Amino acid sequence: MEHAEIITNAYNFTKNAFFSITQFPRWIVLFFYIVGPIIVGFIAATIALQLIVLPILVSILVGPDFGFTREVLSGLLQYLALLLGLSCIFFVPLMQGYCYRLFRSGDSMPDTGNLWGLFFNGWRINITVIIYAIPLIIISVIYMLIFMYFFPDTGMYSTADFLETEGMIYVGTVFSYAAIQFITTLIVLLFAFIGITHLCRTGSIREAVSLKTITGIISKIGWYDYILSLVVMSILYLMVTFVVVSLSQLFSNNIVIMTVLYILYIFALVPITVFFIRYLSEVYDTAFLPEEVDDEEFDFF
Repeated sequence: MEHAEIITNAYNFTKNAFFSITQFPRWIVLFFYIVGPIIVGFIAATIALQLIVLPILVSILVGPDFGFTREVLSGLLQYLALLLGLSCIFFVPLMQGYCYRLFRSGDSMPDTGNLWGLFFNGWRINITVIIYAIPLIIISVIYMLIFMYFFPDTGMYSTADFLETEGMIYVGTVFSYAAIQFITTLIVLLFAFIGITHLCRTGSIREAVSLKTITGIISKIGWYDYILSLVVMSILYLMVTFVVVSLSQLFSNNIVIMTVLYILYIFALVPITVFFIRYLSEVYDTAFLPEEVDDEEFDFF
């Protein structure tokens, strides 16, 4: 596999897709496919929580018995509204639906229309992601039960003496959870990337989550080449994220600059996502290239 050639092809595809005046409207549309559901969900959740839920909670919790104030409850509900708004990018998966089209599009950028088609195709990707996330969910549930049973009085901000036996066991359990979850996440991602690509190419969720099928595809690509391609994608993504996080730390006291930085970050994620999909598509395609047969005959005599 020629990694440099694949990276060059993905870069040229992304450049031709976005970096011209005529293609800029597509960039805007895809940007709103990401932030649109978040904004609408945030506004709807804010209205519902502040106008309907807040008066109910005030009548119950504001008083000498609980010690809450209206302002505190309003702030907590606004934080919940933000979380609900962010979750809408999963529940209204327009960008995921476009990624589905992009994996299938070949050498051209697909159309951005037909929102219902984007929505349903996005949910095909979401379902596949949920299935791949099942091991992570199971591990989290198991460890949650362990903490609830063995450490019922130990919280996140516990002041327990961790040098004693119970404290050392608690710390060891936390580290074992982090280590197992981290390793499992890497293994899941290893299969999930090709699984999602296979889903988009075949349209079959059953084939996308078949470990036998996905393992066969990765074997044809070559485990070394495939893992190297994931490392390359991770490095590029982390570089962009590092720049944004570093700048946000410098301007952490200026909410306007922080907001602009994160908007620009999401704006930059659009071509970055397209680049990754194109890159992963070309890596996937190497599994189905015809094998080169050396028919040349050598006569040493």
